[in-house]
Amino acid sequence: MCSWIAALSLAVSAMTAVPPGDAAALLARADAPHDDFKEGVIRLRVAVTERGKPPLANLLELFVKGSDASLCVFREGKQQGRKILTVGERVWLIVPGASRPVPVSKSQRLMGAASFGDIARLRFAEEYEGALRPGGDELVLDLSAKRKGAPYPKAVLWLDREDGLPRRLRLALASGKEAKEVRFTGYGDKLRLRTMEIRDLLAAGDEKVTSLVFESYEPKSLDPALFTPEGARAVP
Repeated sequence: MCSWIAALSLAVSAMTAVPPGDAAALLARADAPHDDFKEGVIRLRVAVTERGKPPLANLLELFVKGSDASLCVFREGKQQGRKILTVGERVWLIVPGASRPVPVSKSQRLMGAASFGDIARLRFAEEYEGALRPGGDELVLDLSAKRKGAPYPKAVLWLDREDGLPRRLRLALASGKEAKEVRFTGYGDKLRLRTMEIRDLLAAGDEKVTSLVFESYEPKSLDPALFTPEGARAVP
């Protein structure tokens, strides 16, 4: 759910030239916020609200390198010091004091309805093929996962007609049952995502909502060793 200015200017110029009926081009356009932030550190706040339970909140730091390596560090609360390392399809949970990292699923929950994969940045053009729905006032794409075993083989994506950026996403399990709805509620300068909301459609009454606020983006070079279980454990 997370990375995204010569390169940006090229992306923005390309947006104006994308044919509205070209689904592949529309998916590439939707990835523009990710493409702008290729390496560095993102600070974000995550809040989970669920009826009948006290709200949960945490401050996270997300170290990002390229399109397939990220390290998420919990900075507050009971989970302070925990880390989630994602490299390609492999994910590890690193717990302070534990003797070794624990391999986990990429679809396992991080907080509320946000999974490791959400935080590690979904890339539409790489992961899905799209078909544009005809007619209507909105740009709506029906998505099918390119690889077998994807946690959400089917999805529906709504794009803004003016800027081509994602506004809403519904993700479905292999059974066809809808599992999550994601709303991209705010973008800042350089097209960077600022706020998003994830609703758990499998929870009773859709009452569990996870809100993410991206507080800062810091572009910087990161040591590749950081994205190994041993290197990640050494991050303070």
